[in-house]
Amino acid sequence: MRRFHFADAFWFRVPAKIVVITVMAFALVTIWPALTEGTPDERQRALFGFATVIFFVAVATTFAVAINDSYVEVDDRMLLVRFEAFFTAEVPLADIVAVREIDPRPRWRFRFGLSTDFRERVCCSHGGRLIEVELRNAWRTRIWPRQIAVRRFWFAIREHHAFLEALRVHVADTTALPPALRDAA
Repeated sequence: MRRFHFADAFWFRVPAKIVVITVMAFALVTIWPALTEGTPDERQRALFGFATVIFFVAVATTFAVAINDSYVEVDDRMLLVRFEAFFTAEVPLADIVAVREIDPRPRWRFRFGLSTDFRERVCCSHGGRLIEVELRNAWRTRIWPRQIAVRRFWFAIREHHAFLEALRVHVADTTALPPALRDAA
């Protein structure tokens, strides 16, 4: 089994952490005077606000941890994709008909690293070179909170040449591979 990782999401992770810290600091500074010097009514509202801040921090922390949990695994039978907390897919390698490097412009845009046309394509990327994996049959796949039938995956994986090499023995269409890998096939 080989594991391949998506490009780092520093462009998203750092601003997300800054937003969480800023909101938490602002909320605590705003709530503190009501807790220490306010009327009983103000204290009750401040406690509710404090509980809301704690909930926000818990959700934001869970979301930030999920960002690090993104990879593609290839073994002898299956292709497993896990992209953050939003998307998971498991596809038999025998169902892959083509693998190719693609240039997605202008059809694809960043949306927190996950993009879809809600018809047949899912793109998982934090930047980098995109690889298209085309399937023979559409597979029901959950993109939180919805399910779609996917025929094409686009992945931006750091080790994209190694990923292509790992899939080339299972691919029916090797003409779309780079020349070095096509000759090896």
